[in-house]
Amino acid sequence: LAYAQEDTPEPLKDAFAALMETLEEVAGDGVHPGLFTETFWAALHGLATLTRAGRLPPEHTGQRVELLVDRLAIA
Repeated sequence: LAYAQEDTPEPLKDAFAALMETLEEVAGDGVHPGLFTETFWAALHGLATLTRAGRLPPEHTGQRVELLVDRLAIA
């Protein structure tokens, strides 16, 4: 699927907008909220992809997600 393009499906655009609305206030001074949201999404997507592929030990899945949220999404 096309990402961040004119032909990106509306549900994907809506989901990104909802995520950005949640994260924009913690992006930080001088950081574009869209860039911050892309970075957060990419990190979360990477964790999900690697976990599903069995490339990361499953016993630490929850800790990884908590770490990502604590470091990137908490002001």
